[in-house]
Amino acid sequence: MALPPHRLRRRRARAHLLLSRAHATGSRYHLTGYGGDELFLGLPHAYQDLFHGNPLTAWNHLSGLRHQLGWPLLPTLKALLNRSTFPQWLAGAVTTEPQPVTRTPLLSWGVRQSLRPWFTDHARTLIVEEFGTAAERAEPIDRWRGRHVDIDAVRMGARHFQAMEDIGMTIGLPVAAPFYDDRVLEATLAVRLPERISPWRYKPLLVEAMRGVVPDALLARTTKDHMSSDEHQGLREHAPELADLWTGSRLAERGLVDARHLLRLAAEPFSPVLVEHSISSTVAGETWLRTAENGWPTPQLTPTTTTSEALQ
Repeated sequence: MALPPHRLRRRRARAHLLLSRAHATGSRYHLTGYGGDELFLGLPHAYQDLFHGNPLTAWNHLSGLRHQLGWPLLPTLKALLNRSTFPQWLAGAVTTEPQPVTRTPLLSWGVRQSLRPWFTDHARTLIVEEFGTAAERAEPIDRWRGRHVDIDAVRMGARHFQAMEDIGMTIGLPVAAPFYDDRVLEATLAVRLPERISPWRYKPLLVEAMRGVVPDALLARTTKDHMSSDEHQGLREHAPELADLWTGSRLAERGLVDARHLLRLAAEPFSPVLVEHSISSTVAGETWLRTAENGWPTPQLTPTTTTSEALQ
C-alpha cells in the first residue's frame, strides 16, 4: 500500500543524491542537525507559558521580539491575553482569507493556514469540514500552549527526518538526528524558557552546550539560510515537468484543484502566489495519488463470487 503524501517526496531525489555522495566518499554514519531549530531557536508561542508565571520577563522578551518582527502593540497584547481552547483554535486553523502577514503575532496554539488559491471550492469545503469535525474530539499535546507547539514541531520534524532516514537505509548509509533523541529532548525542555530561547541571542542554550567543541566563529552566527532561492530555482528549471504533472492531474480529476491555475503557475515560477503559498504539499499529494492508484488490489471474481458480491 502506498504511504500517505509527505513533503519530502518532492525532495527525495535531492536527499538521495546528497546521501549517495556522502556514502561514496567513505561516510559510514551520517549525522544531521534536524531538530535544532525546533528545540533551540524557539517559537514565540512559548512566551504564553512564561507569561503565566513571570509576566514581566515574558513581556520583556516579547517586546524585543515584537520590535524585531514588526508586531503592532495592540494585536500583540490581544494575542497574549487570548484564552481560546485548543479545540476552538483548531476549528478555525484553516481559513479562506489571505495568508497571515509576517507582522501577525504568533502566540496561539499554532499557525493558521490559508487554503491554497488553486484549491477548488469543493476541496475548501472538505478541508474546513474535516477540521471542524476533528476539533470536536481534539485534545492538545500539553495543556500549555508553548509546550504544545514545541512538542508538535518536534513530532512533525521527526516525521520528516524519518523519511530521510529511510532513504539512507536504502543506500546503506545510516542517518541519525541526535536532537530528536528522547533524552536530549527531555533535557532541553527542562531548561527554563528564558535560558533556552532569547530574542537577542541565536540559540543560546545550544551555543553554551557546544562552546569549546564548535569553532567560535560558528557559535557567533546570528542567522540561518532559509534556502528559498533553491526552491524558486527548482520551480524554474523543472517548469516543463510540473506542467506535465498538472496535465491530466489526478487531483483535478477528483475536483480538488484547478489544473489551469496550476499550469499558469508552472509557467510563472517567480509568481508572487508561489512566494506566498508553497506548492510542495500539492506536488506531494499529486505524486502520491498517482502512485497509490495501483496500491490497492482490485477484487477478483471466483466461480463462487457473483459480480454484486464483489461490489459490496
